[in-house]
Amino acid sequence: MYRILCDRSPARELGSGLTWLKKDGRIVEFSTTEEAGAKAKELNEGRTAAGVKYTAREYNIGADR
Repeated sequence: MYRILCDRSPARELGSGLTWLKKDGRIVEFSTTEEAGAKAKELNEGRTAAGVKYTAREYNIGADR
């Protein structure tokens, strides 16, 4: 399982912070590193990426339990 880590820079209005990419309040998950990497690249190249760095990361589902 792969997720995208959003790393907000301290220069942002809300300050620095790390969080998983979410859509409609739910964490977005990908089956492969290629899918997650492609989405992270798309986000990093987008207009909203000025103060946020997106990185694809492997995630162990059992780590939360």
